Amino acid sequence: MSSPSDPLHPVVEGGDEIYNFTRGRFVANEKFELAQRHVEYDVLELGKVAARAMNAQRCVRLKKFPDGLYNKALLLTMDNDTEVVAKIPNPNAGIKHFTTASEVATMEFMRRKLGIPLPKVYTWSSRSDDNPVGAEYIIMEKLPGVELESIWSKLETPERFAVVRRLGEYQKAWASIRFHGFGSLYFAGDLTNCSALEYTESDGTIRTDAEFSLGPSMGRDWFDDGRGGLDFDRGPWKTLEGYHAAIGHREATCIRKLDSLPPSPISIRGPGLHEVSRQQKLRAVDVYMKLFPHMIPKDSGISAASLWHGDLHEGNIFVDPSDPGTITGLIDWQASEIVPLYFHARQPHLINHTGPETYGLEHPELPADFEQLDPTEKRAAEVLYLKQALCVLYRTLMHKICPDVYRSIEFQQTDQFSVLLLARTLLVDGEAAYLAQAVELEKRWGELTAGNVSFPVSFSEAEKEQVARELVASRHSMGVMNEIRSAIGELYPEKGLVRHEQYDMAIDALRQVRDQVIDEFAKTEKDRKVWLEQWPFDS
Repeated sequence: MSSPSDPLHPVVEGGDEIYNFTRGRFVANEKFELAQRHVEYDVLELGKVAARAMNAQRCVRLKKFPDGLYNKALLLTMDNDTEVVAKIPNPNAGIKHFTTASEVATMEFMRRKLGIPLPKVYTWSSRSDDNPVGAEYIIMEKLPGVELESIWSKLETPERFAVVRRLGEYQKAWASIRFHGFGSLYFAGDLTNCSALEYTESDGTIRTDAEFSLGPSMGRDWFDDGRGGLDFDRGPWKTLEGYHAAIGHREATCIRKLDSLPPSPISIRGPGLHEVSRQQKLRAVDVYMKLFPHMIPKDSGISAASLWHGDLHEGNIFVDPSDPGTITGLIDWQASEIVPLYFHARQPHLINHTGPETYGLEHPELPADFEQLDPTEKRAAEVLYLKQALCVLYRTLMHKICPDVYRSIEFQQTDQFSVLLLARTLLVDGEAAYLAQAVELEKRWGELTAGNVSFPVSFSEAEKEQVARELVASRHSMGVMNEIRSAIGELYPEKGLVRHEQYDMAIDALRQVRDQVIDEFAKTEKDRKVWLEQWPFDS
């Protein structure tokens, strides 16, 4: 690697921290988690690559943006004052080559074919062993404007809806393209033995584009929680049935082959509470494989193979600060995949909120006793009302301009959707609730299928009783985890992460909670040993 003493070496803000994850501390398996977010690269060579792309003599300064969980993002300044952003994936970002290659192809398709504002890619490499930088990289435009996150809380409701309206228009554009298969998008030159991309436009015109091709899915579900190290079918798939079957085969393979199952983020497990059972997880996958062919909606509009931005939160949206309704670009297209619209369609994350939800086109209302509330309660009710109204405005917009998205959101309220969605994470959690839902589905099967087919799963009475017991235990485990969250408060490690200054306090609080949980639920020394071995946080 180049030396910082080289006169051509850019000034690096942060020193060696540019290679490491520095945003916070992990409270579980920290050495592993940090290694998954450490990536070395040649700074001088990265600067040269960027300078050539921008017709500059050299890069003079490099600064790392705050860490994401999957990538390093760097601001590079050239000697001609131009600035670009370099994105370098961490080891945990996805499968080598394919993750970066798919991200760039997705960005180019969205920008050139659909006119979505996003950073221009100036140069890139998905082959770390075949470039002088020594890492995969994307050199892209620094977007004008500001992150929406920096001004969202200050915007009035009309300004917020202007942003949401524009995002809804983008979603309409994304839904207008129906691909002829499922997977992720690539340039044809980055795949072997591939076919030209085929898709249907909103007017029914079928397009064949030899520049692009459909390849393996790079969605997070196909890599995270240990899946990335195993071999199974990642696509592409020509049919909806083939895609859904592959989900079941993937989860079953991982449940069988992983040395240890990943901890659940929503429940605490151990003796005296719900305990992990590979057998129960495999039974849930087996039930899914028998149910899903009957759960797939007949509405071709909502099951169409669609490409989407899956994370529309404020940090991924750039806007003109003087006119926030003007979006200057969307960032973070990594892990994009072509899946059924009913998995993609959702209101933008930025308008999600806590508290009661509204459904359909139902308009929110202030509490009946609003005038009797004290000023603090009135303000809270008004804030909730405005947040609910924004969600209804979004759904009303989509009902008008893109009915397929609206019907997809409606479908997400059904049992059929739950059967399809929850199977995607059976490796991690949800097997008890999944089996319990299947038992309940049998009682209403005739309503769901119009009596055309018999229920495809056989549950004995003994198994139904076992499922009921496991559901109670699972709910208890989730309740205990919620109690832990409440007890620890702001020290709770969301996604395993706390701020540096919180680390010692968080570890101490988690240790105290661990001891309380073990004292309450461990009945024997063997139980205590099991709890200590599988406690999901460092102690």
